[in-house]
Amino acid sequence: METHTGTIAERVVQKCEMLIDRVEFIDLHFSEEILTDRILRKAMYKEFQEAVEAAADICALMRRSLDSSAQDDYSNVDYLVEREIIPPDLGQSLKEANGLRNRLVYEYDGINDRIAYASITRLIEALRESYGVILTWLHR
Repeated sequence: METHTGTIAERVVQKCEMLIDRVEFIDLHFSEEILTDRILRKAMYKEFQEAVEAAADICALMRRSLDSSAQDDYSNVDYLVEREIIPPDLGQSLKEANGLRNRLVYEYDGINDRIAYASITRLIEALRESYGVILTWLHR
């Protein structure tokens, strides 16, 4: 059985609390109104960005706790999928969420708000699912 150092476990819990907070905020305030309200849209994009960053940080911490050095966000997810810690479908969704986060932050080729809205609607469930997987892993 793998052991988790207190420091890493504590950081994972802290990041998980941030992830849960951001997902709950999005759940409470996310609506089609973001398509017409710039302030709300930017707030939702920021909350989504922070949720994805927390999930990515957690993946890096989990990988490091398994005696492997953390790599880029996509490689960390692939590593956890290969180790059967994260289901493949969740891993794919987390990588898609990271890609969307990058587009929202860096505004690659502009942002199509309708596509972003549909993507967040679909990907928020993966972020919600990830904290159950993380907590199960922590208690192994």
